[in-house]
Amino acid sequence: MKLAGSKIPKKWASAYEEYTRKVECQVAVVAAWILLITIIFYQFSHELRLSQQSDLWWAEFGFRTPALISAVFTLFSHYTGKPSCQSRHLLWTMGLSVMFMILSLFLLHYNGQPDDVYQFSSGLVISFFGVAVLAVRGLREWWLLFVLPLILFAIAVRILGLSHSELLPFLIDPLVMMVIGMVMSEALRQLRSSEFLAREQLKEQATTDQLTGLLNRRAMHQLLLREHSRSRRSGSPFSIILGDLDRFKRVNDTYGHNCGDTVLQETARRMGSHMRAQDALCRWGGEELLILLPDTTLDGALTVAEKVRCSFSDTPILANGHVIEQTISLGVADCYGHDEIEQAIKRADDALYLAKSNGRNRVEALAEPDSVTPEHQPDSLTPEPTAGT
Repeated sequence: MKLAGSKIPKKWASAYEEYTRKVECQVAVVAAWILLITIIFYQFSHELRLSQQSDLWWAEFGFRTPALISAVFTLFSHYTGKPSCQSRHLLWTMGLSVMFMILSLFLLHYNGQPDDVYQFSSGLVISFFGVAVLAVRGLREWWLLFVLPLILFAIAVRILGLSHSELLPFLIDPLVMMVIGMVMSEALRQLRSSEFLAREQLKEQATTDQLTGLLNRRAMHQLLLREHSRSRRSGSPFSIILGDLDRFKRVNDTYGHNCGDTVLQETARRMGSHMRAQDALCRWGGEELLILLPDTTLDGALTVAEKVRCSFSDTPILANGHVIEQTISLGVADCYGHDEIEQAIKRADDALYLAKSNGRNRVEALAEPDSVTPEHQPDSLTPEPTAGT
């Protein structure tokens, strides 16, 4: 087993951290209930198990109190949300309190007689395994949950004047179980990370265009629907830019599909370079790409579209050693949520068709009918006469 685990790509690091926190929350709640029930059962069955040592009832209760409090606090925090605590810290608290409890109880009842110590030695086995399972993040938490308590235990043994060699036979099984528990915890962590990676990769394949690395049409349509709903609620506008490469078939026929693919990839890069962090870009189909601009008016979208157009008309594309003069036509539409999203997309498509009909290498726009009056409709943007079409 490779204990280093699966490496999570940087782009998914925050999502994986959130996923791990959810797992920690679930483990913390289950562990708290188990700990609460177990402590109560063992505390109130003291006389049935250890009738000859009834005078130690309160001493046992004192050592169990920190673990009891940590379990109750975890459940209270989870079900009420107050105080808000990270589940990771709650797991640490429960793990350390259980180690303190079981090691203290072992020393409390240790008398050198195997028959009398057997029950608490068994408790060590169970507790060491349980605490190991609380290490959701794997071996990195082993030092905190085991090394520190065992160091303090060794110091206490020395202070009490007990023999380490006499104690060792009672600790071998718990230590073996600790190792088994840590290996299992690490294995579960790797399984979770592998499952997370597989899920994210499938999600990416379902929403990403493999050639350009952009969102695909299906994923963009979901974003458009969400933005349309937000616009309808808030009344704030968003805009759509639909771009189509001019005479792209000629590129494939002249230079081959490999060059055509390179042109598409460069198109994605150039269009993306004019976007903000909140904008979205997708390969809408073939050589068509669509930009979603949240909180953007038609005038703002026209400015972006003209920058995109100029980035093509001013600078040729170098593809596999060929210098390709490639231009792009763009259609722009705004939306305030008054009509359906399909109508907004159709306006952008109609504007693109108008740009193609008017000579290519240009930007045309169609405003939402209810957003502006005809006399305020923005004019189209046209290239210089020398630009290629």
